Amino acid sequence: MSGKALDPKSFTKLYLNGQYVSAQSTDTYTLKNPKDNSVVTSEVPIAGAEDVDAAVKFAEDAFRGPWSKFTAIQRTECMLKLVSILDEELAPILTLDSLTSGIPVSLAPVRETNYIRNCLIYYAGWTDKQKGDYFPADDGFVKFVRHEPLGVCAAVNPFNAPIATFFLKSAPALATGNVIIIKPSEKTPLGSLAVASLFEKAGFPPGVVQVITGPGSTGALLAEHMKIRKISFTGSVSTGRKIQEMAARSNLKRVTLELGGKSPAVVFDDANLDNAVTWTVNGIITRSGQLCVAASRVYIQEGIAERFIKLYVEKMKAAADDLGDPQDPSVKLGPLVDEGHLERVRAIVERGISESESELLVGGARHGESGCFMQPTVFLNPKNDAEVYKEEIFGPVSIIKTFKDEDEVVRLSNDSEFGLMAGIFTKDITRALRVSANIESGVVGINCVSVQNIQVPFGGKKQSGIGREFGEYALRLFTEPKTVLINMNA
Repeated sequence: MSGKALDPKSFTKLYLNGQYVSAQSTDTYTLKNPKDNSVVTSEVPIAGAEDVDAAVKFAEDAFRGPWSKFTAIQRTECMLKLVSILDEELAPILTLDSLTSGIPVSLAPVRETNYIRNCLIYYAGWTDKQKGDYFPADDGFVKFVRHEPLGVCAAVNPFNAPIATFFLKSAPALATGNVIIIKPSEKTPLGSLAVASLFEKAGFPPGVVQVITGPGSTGALLAEHMKIRKISFTGSVSTGRKIQEMAARSNLKRVTLELGGKSPAVVFDDANLDNAVTWTVNGIITRSGQLCVAASRVYIQEGIAERFIKLYVEKMKAAADDLGDPQDPSVKLGPLVDEGHLERVRAIVERGISESESELLVGGARHGESGCFMQPTVFLNPKNDAEVYKEEIFGPVSIIKTFKDEDEVVRLSNDSEFGLMAGIFTKDITRALRVSANIESGVVGINCVSVQNIQVPFGGKKQSGIGREFGEYALRLFTEPKTVLINMNA
């Protein structure tokens, strides 16, 4: 595969137990390229109950068999070898994935590749550091605690970062000795299928990492399966709620949910204006706004509102010039993922335009006559109950609101059921720390926004999720503590 374009038709089978195999279910579906709605493939399999059962059986065999005999250092060696393999293999896989995701290939060299490499290298270093606890026998018992892998895990991944999320979820699972079944979004499965075979090439036993494809019905089979011990989901609040319900109804499997956002970016009068504009614009147009941490609510203190809005609108207008073919390395801004999602975003924007108190500053319409392109769009001071203000849009659509003082903007920022990401722009570090403590968000950036780091936990408050990914915190969610008591008087 090195350096060569990959044929989508080569990845229209499930990847089970180290092999590409036909699904036992005969149901398939079609994928289109969102740049022009041309058919990429019409043969993507929909995994059914028998396929999921087979994947779980292979995963159990691997977990109890060869994978259980790997030392921590052997797991590290496999992960580092995978990094080396990906240095050669990843670029064409990301290009393949772009055919259905619309993610510009221009993002691959830095954003995607570095993110994936850093994730694997980071967790490769954790395999031999799963320390437990020891308590002395002052009461006649020695007590120690060790952290053990859960067993068969599953990941249901989003369409907007399918390959990166593949590694974000699999790396901590593998570092702690688990096995994992990946179900990519039905919109973007090809790259995940292409990646799957590289794990055996790196030395992982067959069955440790498997990939099945299908829509929500396939994900439900994983959430309900009695022998899957943990499921990690990234996606919408509504689907996350269903997964949690199915997990509870089945075997009470562990659940991690990374859900939606409506992230506030707060810009105070003393902020570095150019820095604030750059971060907030990039925070809504990256991946065409299809990002859970998108800076979709921008609050500007009144003293700089006029200057900020002028610069922000200019940059949003200029971003429209970057819209184009996502497979062209010079293009920075691609389409939305498919026609259905485009229509959803357009409908929300049109309802926002119809609200008399919402001023449309730029955009508001489809871009071009073909494909799924949406103009970068900005609303000014919508009503507090407006849909465009309250709901996650998942497109290149932001709102700007002005505010008078700190108390007001903290109240506005927290007036949401989302709490994933926030940004604060100010030169006053005391105020920055004070506001960061008061904003209800799992991650807060100071003089930055819509950014993540593999070393520290990522996740949300309120309806933005349960549990954490990234860093050491993710490892604990893939292990179970076991207490051992030794009677010293026996």
